[in-house]
Amino acid sequence: MKLASSPASPYVRKVTACAIARGIDSKIERMKIGTTDPALLALNPLSKVPTLITDEGMSIYDSPVICEYLDSIGDAPKLFPPAGPARWKALVQEALGDGILDATQPRRREIPLPQDEGRKNYIALQQGKVK
Repeated sequence: MKLASSPASPYVRKVTACAIARGIDSKIERMKIGTTDPALLALNPLSKVPTLITDEGMSIYDSPVICEYLDSIGDAPKLFPPAGPARWKALVQEALGDGILDATQPRRREIPLPQDEGRKNYIALQQGKVK
């Protein structure tokens, strides 16, 4: 398998954590690629990382989908429970984690810019989501 990745992406780190937990991290080759690289667009119409290319050549993108795929291979205990209340709880926790990651990205981009009142309020709003 190959993982189109960027060291700055928290979603790549999420996928990596899943691969480590599943005991398959060493089976994934990392491809450092920028989101403006035409090669990534050929693999993922959204041109985003992470994008996983399976051994069969299928492109899988968006970290929740990649984590589900990784959970379906290997022999380690499953990360996602089967259908039922425990699964819904796990998926809601994953969505919360993704929301926190979503909030950290724009905040990080805004901090070095000139700090007018609107920008300060926006940063505080995003920080509140993280807390």
